[in-house]
Amino acid sequence: MPLYDFECRACRHFFEALVRTGTVPECPECHSQDLERQLSTFMMTSAEHNRELVRAERKKRLPKHKAEQHEEYQHALKEHLDH
Repeated sequence: MPLYDFECRACRHFFEALVRTGTVPECPECHSQDLERQLSTFMMTSAEHNRELVRAERKKRLPKHKAEQHEEYQHALKEHLDH
């Protein structure tokens, strides 16, 4: 099953679809079958690319992590001051 990139001619939505032989894909937004297959780009996984993905995920999670750390610190401080 090849993976293809498509642009819907009806609503201009871009999407990927696994296409089995003998099936006609449809747009997930408007369900039109008037699609234009795009040049697919593929990505080779490399160590540097993996490191970049990890950095991006850490950056995305950092604000939540900082908030959790602050909450834990405040809880520990309150317990310490209460005793």
